[in-house]
Amino acid sequence: MMKTKSSLKSRRHFLKTVAGLGTLGAMGSIGQFAFPRHAIADAPPFSDYKALVCIFLYGGNDSFNMFVPGSTHANYASLRGTLGVSNTDLDLTTIAGGTDLNNGNLGLGSLNPYNVDLTQETAYTKGLYPLSGSNGIDLGVNGVMPELAQLITDNKANVIANVGTLVNPVTRQEIQAKTANLPLFLFAHNHQQRALQTGQADNLNDVGWAGRIADNWTGVNGNSTLGLNLSYAGNDRMMIGNDTTPLVLKPSTPPVYTGMKLAHNNAHDDRRALFKALAEIEGSGPNATFDATNTFSTTDPFMDLYSRMQAKSMDTFDALYNTWVNNPANYTSTGPYGEPLFSVPSNSDLGFTDNIKGSLIGQLGAVANMIDLTANNVGSLSGFNRQIFFVQLGGFDTHSSQLINHPLLLRELSLALWKFQKALEEKGHANKVTTFTMSDFGRTVSNNGSGTDHAWGAHHIVMGGDGLGAAGSLNGGRMLGSLPDLSLGSADDYSGKGRIIPTLAQDQLNATLCSWFGVDTTLMPNIFPNLVNFQTGAGIESAYLDLFA
Repeated sequence: MMKTKSSLKSRRHFLKTVAGLGTLGAMGSIGQFAFPRHAIADAPPFSDYKALVCIFLYGGNDSFNMFVPGSTHANYASLRGTLGVSNTDLDLTTIAGGTDLNNGNLGLGSLNPYNVDLTQETAYTKGLYPLSGSNGIDLGVNGVMPELAQLITDNKANVIANVGTLVNPVTRQEIQAKTANLPLFLFAHNHQQRALQTGQADNLNDVGWAGRIADNWTGVNGNSTLGLNLSYAGNDRMMIGNDTTPLVLKPSTPPVYTGMKLAHNNAHDDRRALFKALAEIEGSGPNATFDATNTFSTTDPFMDLYSRMQAKSMDTFDALYNTWVNNPANYTSTGPYGEPLFSVPSNSDLGFTDNIKGSLIGQLGAVANMIDLTANNVGSLSGFNRQIFFVQLGGFDTHSSQLINHPLLLRELSLALWKFQKALEEKGHANKVTTFTMSDFGRTVSNNGSGTDHAWGAHHIVMGGDGLGAAGSLNGGRMLGSLPDLSLGSADDYSGKGRIIPTLAQDQLNATLCSWFGVDTTLMPNIFPNLVNFQTGAGIESAYLDLFA
């Protein structure tokens, strides 16, 4: 019979052992079994299902070329130079025989509304889709993003203007007088990513704000080992708490332990039994059987935690794998070119020289399927009320070659948002899900010759709802916040280079999303400690944005 190994009695050795097990995607939601550091509250008794989906645009998206100024376009164009998007109206209603994207006939290749000569460089600057008509927004959407323009027109997405990391509101005068309380390591990629993910621009070493929600909602989702937070983009800080960690998966069929698939064959059954025996899982059967009943339980707390992590990991992935493969995602909806919904159009279809990567489309396809399974209580994925998902698209650090690279990224973002929204609508989940973008920072209004440099404030996207404005869903088709003066040296310019000072804090946006999600106002100071600095009234909710109907 097996005995507890004394070498695992030390905490240090235990942590090394856990680290050696590999990524969370192979181990399961380790944080569900961590030692609590403090007393935490039970999750609220939710009776509905809601999900938040964060799309992180790594590298710092040049949002001033994603949403292009309308009435002040001449000033913008004079500063942007060769990167400037033309003020040419690419009206969606004039394409593909006088229809719009909702009929899935955008037009292939040279029939794309943004096409000039089948290259992404010329498409990037050809023109825009004005939002000044029925939407009354003094911006236009870049021509390579017709789907995003349609989503806003259909009241299913909002523009969040000039948002960024802030400790408290600041002015250019305070910055020049060196009295401003600025975010730590402003303009640095990794530090600003941390500021966004910790929800504290003045504390980059804390856990993530979504992780703190999970810490405070013990027992959420019926104590499922999947927990609250699920990432298809790695173990990012935003999802990590003091007592919880995210489940990390790849956007494909969930993994199973190699050679130990449940109910596969006798050899697999023997391997599973040996795995459990090595984990010292206690049993009470006859000693002659080759299974976990031949083992003693351990009294060492670290070995006990390690054993439970192994067992729960196997159980988690057994259940997830079987539910996933037995309930494949099928859609009758198609993409804007009439393609299968989550397929990736070719560069010839897009009218580009190069291909988009398609990684974000794949990640959001996996999220859509997971939401459909959990929201509908399918198989092992039952009892879910709340989920936070994290996906990413990288490559936005466009110091150079912006004309080549940025249109590919914007095109994929637009397509991915459209496909995801169509999937949610078809399955009846549109009003249950809110999707939002974050990025390291904005980029300079000035042109460095072939790209733009690190800056601060930027425009972002919030998407959700069915466009009908039902109570509790996104009140879409609007811009929240105010447009900055892009002139170099203006009151909105940090230093004369076009580094725009944000007028909305990312914490305000994220707190608004969390309030819709079900986070109580009493918990907000713990989730976003600086939110109080943006109150306009007596209550912390006065710092929220007017996003939802």
